[in-house]
Amino acid sequence: MTAKWLTNLNLGILGLIAALLIGAFGLFVTRPTTIPPESKAKTEGVEPKNAFRLKDQTYQAIGNSALSLSFSPLSAQLPDLRRHLVFYGKNGRPDATENAQALYFAFTGNKTPSSISQGERLYILYDKYLNPPQYLFSPNNAKTPLWMEAEQKGNQAVVKVSMLDEEGEIIRNPQAYAEFTLPEKEFMKVANTSWELGKWRVDGTLLARQKARWYGIDRFIEAHGGDEFKDWMNKQRIDFGEAENIYSTYVGAGDCMIWKEDHWEVTQPGSNTLGYPLLCVKKVDERVLNLELWDVGGKGKITLNLVKSNEQWVPKNLEEGFKFLGARTRSQFIFDIQNERTFLSPHDWLVFTDGEWIKLTTPQQIDDYVQRRIVGPLFIFEGIEKHDDKQVISGALFNSSRTEMVPMELQLQPSAQPTHTQLAKKQRDEKNRKTRETNHQSMVKVKEQKDDYPTTEYSGPASDDDDDDDDGDY
Repeated sequence: MTAKWLTNLNLGILGLIAALLIGAFGLFVTRPTTIPPESKAKTEGVEPKNAFRLKDQTYQAIGNSALSLSFSPLSAQLPDLRRHLVFYGKNGRPDATENAQALYFAFTGNKTPSSISQGERLYILYDKYLNPPQYLFSPNNAKTPLWMEAEQKGNQAVVKVSMLDEEGEIIRNPQAYAEFTLPEKEFMKVANTSWELGKWRVDGTLLARQKARWYGIDRFIEAHGGDEFKDWMNKQRIDFGEAENIYSTYVGAGDCMIWKEDHWEVTQPGSNTLGYPLLCVKKVDERVLNLELWDVGGKGKITLNLVKSNEQWVPKNLEEGFKFLGARTRSQFIFDIQNERTFLSPHDWLVFTDGEWIKLTTPQQIDDYVQRRIVGPLFIFEGIEKHDDKQVISGALFNSSRTEMVPMELQLQPSAQPTHTQLAKKQRDEKNRKTRETNHQSMVKVKEQKDDYPTTEYSGPASDDDDDDDDGDY
């Protein structure tokens, strides 16, 4: 009886749940998609009556009070760059024209200046993330809302600052910040500033590391350069490098060289030299050569000095090495030079290198001597002259550095002193004479020994009579 009652109760509860679910589904399907707002009746406020209120004309007649505030919209203004900007002067390179001379500026705290040509814009930005925040020149001069222009007047720079606002209008206020002058300050490169010529670090020892040697005027070029080398005449020769890498430059006071393709090249300063480091001769003294080296930008400069190289030589020692032996023809002569018979003719060139005299006979050998690839004292046989009824070979002798030239004359007659060749021949003849005498004395001695030796005559076998006589006598 009890189990039946519980079953009926459960079925009733399930039926009620099912009815509620069906009702909820029906409400979901039949609900409206929009809910209209409630409409309220609009009520207008009514200003309460005030017994002390006056007419409007009375209030307008009062006017403005003494403490009334006036409203004006905010406007942007220029920053004050006078406290941050430094002027380091202009491009001082000799090849910089008046129009191409750049002006150099930097912000305090930044030791690397930026250049600006007169009349051009140099854009500026403000980096607030630096510590402390500071103004900087825009990298690659990319456009920013803030910029400056400058021109030089004497030793000062006139700076004009401009800025764009949000609407693109140019701001030029206040006037004191928009245009001002800056005095020029001397630019000093800091020690860790890198400046290089290819693989060479630029400092006071640059020329020494490049094996630079200053010799002065080249006397060989002066005497035999001709029209081909007229630009080298009366110039100071500087040799760079050594061995097969040696090369020479010829410069005077005011002349310049550019660093191009890993060597110095003499050229006239101008627009074609602006993109290269520039080395200029400032002053030529008796013992010291003063030069100035400029970087490409024209603001970095270093002074360099070269001390003149001197060569000690004794021309007489070289002249004594030539001994006249005879004449082969009317224009060809035989000399003993260091125990070797050498034929000399007018216009022959002999250079003493690697311990021996060699004759320069090919154009390549002559070019090598001119370009300093062959180095040594040079004797040039210029011709035959007659002095005091005696024929002599006239010529010129140059030292190894070609900074000195002395005239040289060789007598065309056998020397009173025997030459090395004559001494050698005399020694050989004396040795042969002694050998012959020794051989002769040996032959005489052998003959004398043969004459003193005892001899026996053989007459044949003895006879019987002889035997008998011998027996009787015995």
